[in-house]
Amino acid sequence: MSTPGTSGVPEDPCEIIHLDLRAGAAELDNAAALRARVARQLGRAGRPEPDSPRFLVVDTPAGLIDHQKQYKLLVGYPAVGEVSLLVLLVGSAPGSYARDDEAFQPDRRLRRPAALRSPNTGLLWAGDLRSARTALEHPAPDDPEALAVLVDVLSVPDLYDEVLERIHSLPEAAAAPGVRLLEQDLPPEVRDRAWRAALTRFAGEDTELPTDVMAAASSGVDLPVVLRDLVTARGGRDQPHRTRGGVADEAHRACADALDHAEEALAGLGSVPGLLRPARRASFEADVEQARQALGEYRELVDTALRSGGGSARSTADSTARFAALGLRVPAARGAAEQADQARQAIGAGLKDFAVRLLEQGFSLRAVAQRFTGLAGRVEPLPGSALLPKLAALPQPPGTAPTAT
Repeated sequence: MSTPGTSGVPEDPCEIIHLDLRAGAAELDNAAALRARVARQLGRAGRPEPDSPRFLVVDTPAGLIDHQKQYKLLVGYPAVGEVSLLVLLVGSAPGSYARDDEAFQPDRRLRRPAALRSPNTGLLWAGDLRSARTALEHPAPDDPEALAVLVDVLSVPDLYDEVLERIHSLPEAAAAPGVRLLEQDLPPEVRDRAWRAALTRFAGEDTELPTDVMAAASSGVDLPVVLRDLVTARGGRDQPHRTRGGVADEAHRACADALDHAEEALAGLGSVPGLLRPARRASFEADVEQARQALGEYRELVDTALRSGGGSARSTADSTARFAALGLRVPAARGAAEQADQARQAIGAGLKDFAVRLLEQGFSLRAVAQRFTGLAGRVEPLPGSALLPKLAALPQPPGTAPTAT
């Protein structure tokens, strides 16, 4: 939290512009003086003039009438966008005697000036603020430390906007909350147990998600589009990776042609001429042998390609040259940096959107982390060296030497 000054208002301003009209309000009797005060505060914080300034003003109920001129200047503050004004009132309202024989009673009504009836303004009457470490302490009213805590909370921009929005939904755009926060003296073991229970509710149990839940988490069904494309491998596999007429393209075509010939020869063996003519069987065996050789050569080419891209010491240019010699196309380098940066930004936004969606659905932090772990396992790129064992585990064509790993 910010360090409170003698008035209880934090000395180090946040994105919200703080003004305390309980003291020194007479100095802000013109627009120039108000702009100078705001400029000094923004300058100390190292922030420029905001397009839509948000003011958090601390005042007393009596100050609503005494400081009408200052409120008119605040509502009419020159800005590009809209001016928001949240007035935090502390202390009791001026009281009065109802009858001569009755005791003096504080007034529960607020006299609101016309300037504070404009849009984007709201009143929050906190009343008598007190701050106590335990329930046994009885501090004096209008405790500066209690005010500093409340001002710090309202200085969070999102919370400021939400409080102002909810106040607008109330009659006369005014609210008088009654909140008591107590931290009681507890034995250390009881306090630790309470903290652990609270953290467990917040972070979740240390248990693995069921298999079906993990599968659904990484299936891509409930993912943003940019992440779903990564999971379903639509990020570039549809692009041709063999150079037309290159070594890989010729080897692939030779495999396809040999398999087609063997399939045609096998179909010929089932006909009457194939059963009667031994030459048909010899032709089929020759086609199968040709297909075996073509597959073995293509397998060797795949093994060479996987080894060409592995190793952290090998430069990108060296790997690209090796792939080109094999007739394999590498994505064009033109505009690659800009495209990669745009992709990273889109993926980052997708991850944030996915995390927010899961948290809004009630998932604990641990469950969200487990889902992200499962997602990472689906989209993490594998180096060629990691695929070599899978290639070696595939059945070898009869009559070929085993692939070295």
